[in-house]
Amino acid sequence: MPHILLVLVALATLSTWLPAQAAPMNRPQAEYSADATVENEEGSMKQKIFVTPTKERKEMLTGSGEGAVQIFRYDNKVMWMLMPSENMYMEYSIGGGPSKSSDTSQWTYEDTAMGEETLNGVRVTKYKTIATSTDGKKFGGFSWRTREGINVKQDLLYKEGNDKKRMLTELSNLQIGRQDPRLFEIPDGFTKFDMGGMMGMMGRQGQSMGRPDVSGTPPPNTRRPGARPEVMTPQEIPAPEPEAPPESGVDKATNFMKGLFGH
Repeated sequence: MPHILLVLVALATLSTWLPAQAAPMNRPQAEYSADATVENEEGSMKQKIFVTPTKERKEMLTGSGEGAVQIFRYDNKVMWMLMPSENMYMEYSIGGGPSKSSDTSQWTYEDTAMGEETLNGVRVTKYKTIATSTDGKKFGGFSWRTREGINVKQDLLYKEGNDKKRMLTELSNLQIGRQDPRLFEIPDGFTKFDMGGMMGMMGRQGQSMGRPDVSGTPPPNTRRPGARPEVMTPQEIPAPEPEAPPESGVDKATNFMKGLFGH
């Protein structure tokens, strides 16, 4: 898969989980960690999360350390996506512009307590929530919260026009207590991955190389008009070079994305 498509897949995957968070409710007034399961139409995802009233860390890692870590800094309006296996990170702005979807003043809430119960060993209150924005977006459903405002479970339906998305999140192994501040910082030795520079470079490569050639035929701009492509037989395929060139920062990010998304 081309480099730029891998990055776009990453961005699309991140945005898949955002609609139900488009109208943020009050942040929890406690620090805690937990195991989280997130489900929607695209599938399910398991995370390890660490939360404070102004910061959040979500780990999606395998036992070998492959995967990604998201750090949300609501105090600084920035999100970092760390690639631990490559010692690299990407940076995104959150709530930095005049977006109605991220402005809580553009939403009206109807929050109704339905009663108390015990969920995953934690005492919670069940709420029915309906929220509507001034531009017609809606979401509603149920949430189960602790007295500190921790959402142990949320079952929400988000609607924008005819588009509907359902998201279910649930916490287990909830541990309330102070979290290490270092969890919410970029680790030493990590290099920032330049998305803009990569896209510009890929654009220049596309202009100079034409369409990628995967069949052994010359690129389109080197063929004679009307000539039929010549397919090389296996015996004609040149042997690979004995030594590969050093891996660039773009190649590292690409290989990471391939491992993360399976292509």
